[in-house]
Amino acid sequence: MKRILLFSLICLFIFSFSFKDVYSQAKLPIRRGVNLTGLEAPFEGSWGVYVKDEYFDLVKKAGFDHVRIPIRWNGHAGYEPPYTIRDYIFNRVDQVIDLAFKNKLYVIINIHNYDEIMQNPEKHKDRFLALWDQIAEHYKNYPDTLWFELLNEPNTNLTPQIWNEYLAEAIKIIRKTNPGRKIVVDTANWANYSTISFLKLPEDQNLVVSFHYYNPFNFTHQGADWVQPQLPVGVKWTGSDQEKKLIERELDFTVEWAKRNGNVPLWMGEFGAYYRADMESRARWTDFVARSAEKRGIAWAYWDFASAGFGVYDGLNKMWRIELLKALIPDTKIK
Repeated sequence: MKRILLFSLICLFIFSFSFKDVYSQAKLPIRRGVNLTGLEAPFEGSWGVYVKDEYFDLVKKAGFDHVRIPIRWNGHAGYEPPYTIRDYIFNRVDQVIDLAFKNKLYVIINIHNYDEIMQNPEKHKDRFLALWDQIAEHYKNYPDTLWFELLNEPNTNLTPQIWNEYLAEAIKIIRKTNPGRKIVVDTANWANYSTISFLKLPEDQNLVVSFHYYNPFNFTHQGADWVQPQLPVGVKWTGSDQEKKLIERELDFTVEWAKRNGNVPLWMGEFGAYYRADMESRARWTDFVARSAEKRGIAWAYWDFASAGFGVYDGLNKMWRIELLKALIPDTKIK
């Protein structure tokens, strides 16, 4: 009898522990998303991409449930106190958010391409915090389906230690006007999965940790002209056991950290492979990364929707790159 009781208690403990792990990693109301790029450029359209009204309906019908909107707020604000954000960029972002809401999509907005703070964090700290003070005030009455992502890919001189300091102060400012809104925090060193262990979060039940995933980099960024020295093209991703295990091991690393840190939810805010790789390899890699994240309860947003380099949608010819779409959302109704 004692053995049966002991066995039952052990089973109950294992079941409870397993259920808690699965639930805690799956508690976000979002699952599959995509980055709608254009506003992260110096001006919308500067890099040939716009956030078009019709995109939101396309995204929703394809099966995505959220959009990430990268925004270069720092390019539309003063450089002297009080660092005022221009009305025109608020008006444009308001339009974009409203279009997403009309299509029942969650929206994540961030500060994107703030290169100056990466080079000189101390000089730009007050400006960064002032930007969030204004953004938080402006959107304080918006539904909780709008989330704030503090800063895209902290890097270079914005070290993990400095980033921990700045993110805590930014969260404190946002909480004055948005006490319950989800706030997304990127890991340091370009949102690398491996630097998640350096992240120090304040006590807050509405934080989400984001990392970006582009491994193996010589595959996902082959031929990209902004990577120097330029990586050679012709690299394939075959889906071998060794290739798969690398991805699984790196995603497991993030999940284990999350479990040790209060089961904080994880979101893979970017992943994708550049068009210079062959489409078969791109689709195979995209499918495996997306499914591997989902198995671990990690929500994701693909990079990106309609750019020539990464886009799942061909904005010029107004057609889906169907191999990538089916890799992302196997049960999509789009044919």
